Amino acid sequence: KGVAVGLCYTVPEELADRTWNMLALAVRPDLQGQGLGAALVYAADQYQTDKGHRILYVETSGTDDFALTRKFYAKNGYEEEARIRDFWAQGAAKVIFRKAL
Repeated sequence: KGVAVGLCYTVPEELADRTWNMLALAVRPDLQGQGLGAALVYAADQYQTDKGHRILYVETSGTDDFALTRKFYAKNGYEEEARIRDFWAQGAAKVIFRKAL
C-alpha cells in the first residue's frame, strides 16, 4: 500500500468566478527538498486548469522564517500579488501569491 508523503489542499473562493485558494501544502520533513512539493503544486495547477478554473492563490507569511516558502512559490510560477502589513502579527505581513491558469 502507498503511504502519503504530502498534500496540497485547494478550495474555491466563494463569490468569485473560477478562483481557487491553496490552503495547505506540506511534504513530510524527511522528504523535503526532493521536488515533491513542486510535483504537488504542478498537479494542483493542472487539475485546476483541466477543470477550467482561472486563478489559484496561495497565502503565506512575509517574515524571514518564510523566505524559502516565498521563494518556492515564485520558482513554481506564482507571482506576488499583495502584502497586507501586520496581518498575522505586528511586523508579520500576509503575502498573497497568484497564478493565472
